[in-house]
Amino acid sequence: MGWCTIEEVVYADDDHVWIRPRAKVFTTGPGTYKIPAFNDVPETFNVAILENAENPFAVHSSKAVGEPPFFLGCSVFHAIKDAVAAARGDSNKYFELRMPATSERIRMACCDDIASSCMSGEPTSFQPKGSF
Repeated sequence: MGWCTIEEVVYADDDHVWIRPRAKVFTTGPGTYKIPAFNDVPETFNVAILENAENPFAVHSSKAVGEPPFFLGCSVFHAIKDAVAAARGDSNKYFELRMPATSERIRMACCDDIASSCMSGEPTSFQPKGSF
């Protein structure tokens, strides 16, 4: 889940001129790179495990190994995007929300009165500056 919500990679570019030399990765460790911690898990986190499902092609009948379970974190991103669409009141209209869906990006994507007052230009197409 952190991969889609808080793990933002920042590197030296035109938006981050304080990082030298150009193209150097700034978020290289826990001091600058926000990784999920034990207190980032919600108090209620319901998970159902698939029971009695044979998988003869996997190691020890495992349900998922490697990238497939990692990619399930995208469901978190799409749930956030659906919530933002509901907050905007235009759930059928396209808007861009880039990963990771940090709290700053979520707030600005909602386009409420407070967020809109901080933006110049068209609020519906606003993207915060970052390393992407």
